[in-house]
Amino acid sequence: MTATVAPTGAADPLDAALAAAGLELWIGAEPTFTRRESTAPWWLWQADPDEPGADDKRRRAATLALALGHDVDGAQVRRVVGRQYPDEDAPRFCYGVALPRAALAAALAERGPRPPAPDDDVAGLVAATPVAAPAADAAADARLAWLTVTADPGVVEVNTAPCADLATFAAHLEQVWAAAEAAGLSSFRWRYNGDEVDSGGGGQLTLGGPSAAASPFFRHPALLPRLVRYLGNHPALSYWFLGECAGSASQSPRPDEGVRERGEELGLACAWLEREAAAGRVTPARLWSTLAPLLVDAAGNSHRAELNVEKLWNPHLTGRGQLGVVELRAFRMPRHPADMVAAAALVRAVAARCALAPYDEPLADWGAELHDRWALPFFLADDLDAVLDDLAAHGLPLERHHGRLRHFRAQRLGQTRVGRLRLELSRAVEFWPLLGDVASQERATARLVDASSERLELVAETEAGTEAGTEADGRLTVAVGGHAVIPRVQADGPWRYHVLGLRRRQYAPAPGLVPELPADEPLALTVAAGAHAARITWHAWRPGGGAYDGLPATADEARARREERLTIEAVAPAAGPAAAPRRLTTWSLDLRVVGLVAGAAADAAGPSPEPGPRGDAAP
Repeated sequence: MTATVAPTGAADPLDAALAAAGLELWIGAEPTFTRRESTAPWWLWQADPDEPGADDKRRRAATLALALGHDVDGAQVRRVVGRQYPDEDAPRFCYGVALPRAALAAALAERGPRPPAPDDDVAGLVAATPVAAPAADAAADARLAWLTVTADPGVVEVNTAPCADLATFAAHLEQVWAAAEAAGLSSFRWRYNGDEVDSGGGGQLTLGGPSAAASPFFRHPALLPRLVRYLGNHPALSYWFLGECAGSASQSPRPDEGVRERGEELGLACAWLEREAAAGRVTPARLWSTLAPLLVDAAGNSHRAELNVEKLWNPHLTGRGQLGVVELRAFRMPRHPADMVAAAALVRAVAARCALAPYDEPLADWGAELHDRWALPFFLADDLDAVLDDLAAHGLPLERHHGRLRHFRAQRLGQTRVGRLRLELSRAVEFWPLLGDVASQERATARLVDASSERLELVAETEAGTEAGTEADGRLTVAVGGHAVIPRVQADGPWRYHVLGLRRRQYAPAPGLVPELPADEPLALTVAAGAHAARITWHAWRPGGGAYDGLPATADEARARREERLTIEAVAPAAGPAAAPRRLTTWSLDLRVVGLVAGAAADAAGPSPEPGPRGDAAP
């Protein structure tokens, strides 16, 4: 990890704890920004196409880069040769920013606005002939902080200057967000239906040290194998902060979302490395070569893995493969820089916990629970709290970040109370399958998945003991798709929490898997407990159909479109439950399968009568 900015601003308690322990854990990030109001392909899925109009992306990236160097004495902004992927004809645009550490620290301390570079400066930077980026040793010059602004599918990506402490990291991110805003770029988007989503490019975090030799992963050889097991045992660290696409086809698959043998071998590799570390026999090369073949995605690509070690000590990645750096990829791009700071505090604390104390828990084998129980925010929130409690017990305080960490997901769709019945509907984690095989899509910059499925979480709260005639035994039913489901109960004090995941098809995909299978639109369900019942109707699109009049222009307009898609109303309880579903996992009901069961029953009953010549029923 390259040298960066001197500390600035108020100290974070976590920084004080790490300093007291003598542990250096430098933090970097890769925030991504888009044009929220644009539907041009280079702001949706293309990286750096050579076609009319695409220069808008290069100009805005250049404006961002120049803003980062503005008013910093001695700053140099130049166009450098970007990365070139197998299916691309030329390297992507990339603008490098070299900033003297002392001057940048002073600029960050001011935290004043940085207004935009003149048009002629932007035009000159865009048209400049790319030069080679600094070599690893030059980029690690202790006098300079080095960052880049480059192209990625649908976004402009900023590879920040790594920071030694959270206060500096926070100030640096505020500068990056301000520069992006000056360039007309945004950290989030609104869809036509009002849904707020991230920029589309992710918000990965990196950990390392002031130099490769001082990397915490080399100074504490047991850190990385412990970190692998800690992440594996706490699914909240994989899914709570993630964007829309999860699972083996995502940009951050867990090792146990690939072939089963890989997960088994990973546990063995971690145990062996820890034994060797205790004996002082783990070198950087051995650490990388042992874990690199196992920390990969379904195609064997280490870059896309949840825990990316391609820059740890990789002799095959010329110039930047041996930096002692590990990247954590299971983080979506947050709307606010303070959210990214909170996420950075969390990963630094987890890494510190693994470096400073033994972690003896074996690597968990979650099996079907991984995509069932751990898809639901109710359980992920509990797991996140368990992580925070564990960190606090090891003297790694994160209290000032708890609020932002717990609300990072912010996927609640609506909530209400009907008598003694409380209801909350939220988005859950969904695992979109890849269309086709991995090998044919490995050379592409983006993979094609079937995104037609949606998973929701219903949490109903009832009082554990109430007056007669209401909810004496805590029993609750959910009627949906012609079936009645009794969700599992999580008891907690005087209230009982009934938790149910619901999977459905939002639309018929083209292309997609089983495209003839109809959508479950809208989703309609009735929740009943004793004398109280409520009906929930959730639309994926505009109720009644029809096109929206363009993208939402404001937050209020986006919120209005979301709110009109959800209705919750009190109703009278039904006389009796319908038949139980035939396909219910431990925690979720898949309405696509329920629909197939209902269709099969209708087919078995025979065809409907043909209408007569005047519209009457045929004899």
